[in-house]
Amino acid sequence: MEDPILGSTTIGVVATNADFNKTELTKIAMMANCGAARTINPYHTPGDGDTLFACSTRKVKSDLSISVIGSLAAEVVAQAVVRSATQATSIEGWPAYRDYTAKLG
Repeated sequence: MEDPILGSTTIGVVATNADFNKTELTKIAMMANCGAARTINPYHTPGDGDTLFACSTRKVKSDLSISVIGSLAAEVVAQAVVRSATQATSIEGWPAYRDYTAKLG
C-alpha cells in the first residue's frame, strides 16, 4: 500500500540483563510496543514497519513477573520516544521539534 505521508518507521529495542527465555521476551516486546503506540500517532499503519524487539543477556535472575516487566518496559519506551522527539536535532529539509520550541523560549 502506497501511503507516503504515513510511511515512517519506528524501530526499537528493549534490553535487559534479567533471565528471560524467547517466549517471555516476545511478550515483553509486545507489551513494550504499547509504549510506542501511546506516544506515536499513527502507529502500525499499513505503510510503515514499526516494530520493537526485546533481548537479554540472561545474567540476572528476576522475581518480577512478565506482566510487571512488560508494563515497565512500555513506560520506558513511551518516555524514550518523547525524549528522542524533543531532543532530536533537525536535518536539511526536516525541522525538529527543538527548532520551534527554541524560538518560543
